[in-house]
Amino acid sequence: MSNYDIEVQLLAVTPDAERLIEKAGRLCWDTQDKTGMVPDRIQAWLEIGHESMIEHACATFYIRASRVLTHELVRHRLASYSQRSQRYVKETEPRYIEPPEIRERDESVHQQFEKLMNTSWEAYGKLLAAGIRAEIARYVLPNACETQIICTWNFREIRHIIKLRTSKRALPEMRAVAGEIRRIAKEMAPQVFEDL
Repeated sequence: MSNYDIEVQLLAVTPDAERLIEKAGRLCWDTQDKTGMVPDRIQAWLEIGHESMIEHACATFYIRASRVLTHELVRHRLASYSQRSQRYVKETEPRYIEPPEIRERDESVHQQFEKLMNTSWEAYGKLLAAGIRAEIARYVLPNACETQIICTWNFREIRHIIKLRTSKRALPEMRAVAGEIRRIAKEMAPQVFEDL
């Protein structure tokens, strides 16, 4: 795993997800009499591009990361999201994600980053003290601000996220989160995610 200070937890998953997926796939192919007889049946369907049946199963994840990451994550539209509000929740203490690319560069770069973070929170605090509402004061907070989000995706979307967001071209923090999602997904439904 990367050096990003992120957290990913599985909160819920469709009960008997792989059984449900096979049932949906078997219905499509009218082969219900073979249910449970072919251990790699789901992977074989995925290999030929038959993915609609995996949309019947869903998983819900808790993710703690930066707002940079969540701005990208919510672009995945086949989902439900609930994110910690900066409109109603005051950011009273500096909590942010410092990329290891900054932290490990050299001490002066790290110190400059920390100084900028502290300056942002000082400005935020001054705005709040002046009577500015949190929803307006938050404009001075950085994208590095730590946040928490709960995401529910169907298995097809999870496969898409893993494929897209573990690429070397993806944001490094996103690769860390997607890598954790992949690790968890392979444990929760190996027949669906083993090839990723």
